[in-house]
Amino acid sequence: MKKVLIGLVVSILLLPSLTGCWSKTELTDLAIAVALGIDRNEKGDFVVSVQIINPSETVTSQNAGGGYDTPVTTYTSTGKILFEALRRLSKEVPRKIYLAHLRMVVIGEEVAKSGLYDALDFLSRTHELRTDFYLVVAKEQTAEDTLQILTSIEKIPANKLFFSLEKSAEVWAATGKVTLNDLMDDIVSEGIQPTLTGVTVKGDPKIGFSKSNVETISPNALYSYKGIAAFRKNKLVGWLNEDESKGLNYIKDQVTSTVVVFDMNNDHAGVELIRTKTEIIPHIKNEDISIEVKVTGEANVGEVNTKLDLMDPHIIGELESLVNRDIRNSIENTVEKAQKDFESDILGFGERIHKTYPKDWEKIKKQWKEIFTNVPVNVNVKIKIRRIGTITNPFHDELTKE
Repeated sequence: MKKVLIGLVVSILLLPSLTGCWSKTELTDLAIAVALGIDRNEKGDFVVSVQIINPSETVTSQNAGGGYDTPVTTYTSTGKILFEALRRLSKEVPRKIYLAHLRMVVIGEEVAKSGLYDALDFLSRTHELRTDFYLVVAKEQTAEDTLQILTSIEKIPANKLFFSLEKSAEVWAATGKVTLNDLMDDIVSEGIQPTLTGVTVKGDPKIGFSKSNVETISPNALYSYKGIAAFRKNKLVGWLNEDESKGLNYIKDQVTSTVVVFDMNNDHAGVELIRTKTEIIPHIKNEDISIEVKVTGEANVGEVNTKLDLMDPHIIGELESLVNRDIRNSIENTVEKAQKDFESDILGFGERIHKTYPKDWEKIKKQWKEIFTNVPVNVNVKIKIRRIGTITNPFHDELTKE
């Protein structure tokens, strides 16, 4: 009897914890958003664009008959603040907009120039948002127009942007993956300034809005990542070109793999970087500050369009010298642009000084913006070529024998 009473008491105590999903929302009541665009209009109001998955896209049976249903719909609204603009969309969207599955946030170039603080306040304050989405800047068009493009292969445009950015960062090194937490960390840091990858539309965006864009073997409008946007605190101050963007990622030790192409014997050759490692070494002596950037790594010969004896160690040494020179030039051009054009430490030199010389950093951090523009930077690159591929010499050698 005693055991029964104990069991009864325990059951009564546990009952309050079995409340169920008191705040549940049925899936059929949600409009799942996968991308968010943020612009400003002529009045200075925010223009919010939301890319929402069409419910039929998730139902396999409805797509089994072939053809290409429009997988998403983009809705747009305005407001003095982002929260107002998003809620105003309820007049057009028949379901509650659900932001927890966002893949991409596209920020219009004008918003980036005027400052990101308002957008970041909304994105970081909204409780249902996760922080694993990527942020990019729409270059040469609005975020609204960017999110209107229909894409092939990846039918959901937000997924196309997401996976293209991940793959480009992995194999090309001229782009950068930035999450909300990454961006906010860089903005509040005193030793590094933020950067975001730029996205543009190649071709005719107006045709890209229609279903015909994905019903042809050669789409009339395509997404393309183009350059990296450099910020000073929360405001866009300029753009790095493709080569400078690679230089930035070398400095930040974010190059997984890429291709280096150079001139040789009046033609071209190229190698594939398979791993790199960058060290930023600050030096402070008698209050004089200098930075050493050391890049090491390995590469494989990818293509040779000129006559070379790749079995000759001297030729391999010459190729290594050309690779090292190309990477060094990219880094030096990036440093010069950051110091002279942007006056913004997007390279993270201040952050490295902070970690290496914390006491010295406390003395100079308030003047770092002015100090940074004149800091000497010495770049050393040492890439070793490990493999020459499955053939030893180029086809040019065989052709000259005939």
